[in-house]
Amino acid sequence: MTTADTWWLFDLDNTLHHADAGIFQLINQRMTAYLAENLHLDFQAASNLRQDYWHRYGATLAGLQQHHPQINIMDFLRQSHPLEPILAALKPMEMNREVLTQLRGNKAVFSNAPAFYVQALCDAMQITPFFTALFGTDDFDLLYKPAPQAYLNVCALLKTEPKHCIMVDDNADNLHAANALGMRTIWFGAHTHHLPFVDAAVHDMQALSAVIGCDAAIVN
Repeated sequence: MTTADTWWLFDLDNTLHHADAGIFQLINQRMTAYLAENLHLDFQAASNLRQDYWHRYGATLAGLQQHHPQINIMDFLRQSHPLEPILAALKPMEMNREVLTQLRGNKAVFSNAPAFYVQALCDAMQITPFFTALFGTDDFDLLYKPAPQAYLNVCALLKTEPKHCIMVDDNADNLHAANALGMRTIWFGAHTHHLPFVDAAVHDMQALSAVIGCDAAIVN
């Protein structure tokens, strides 16, 4: 495979920025408030339902799609991702621009978040020019990682195949699904370690840079 064939697929939250530094808390609060209002629940019951759907399906929206078809999913996504406070709390990963500069091949963001959120955060971090495409869940039919069809839809949009992709993500379940489809995988984050379906585990962008520079089995 040549460099021109390679696609780097980057997750966004807790991969390109520190979502746990405050953004996830904001989103979770807004999701809970939305569920409470639209499903007529008290706040604690709505919080419990949100967490249950996230653990069962990998995304709150997936639970809404299956159990509450009356909910307008795009309205839910808009209301639960308020850009003004989110951008105020945005904390990019250290060295993300430097590492993206080093990467040879094509690059895309592949996120379970809505496309408007992906675009806004990448613009704010000044990393949009490094990517050929920025994909949120509404770009690939409101699916979500680790659902295999989400990966296949993204590959179709990029006119590539899973075997040509390298997935960088902080979520091991997402990487397990990527590996099963034939993608190479890099687990990103402070608590990562080697697993059978992970080609490399890196703690930060500096470690990712080292992998890019020395592990030909991953990048070639």
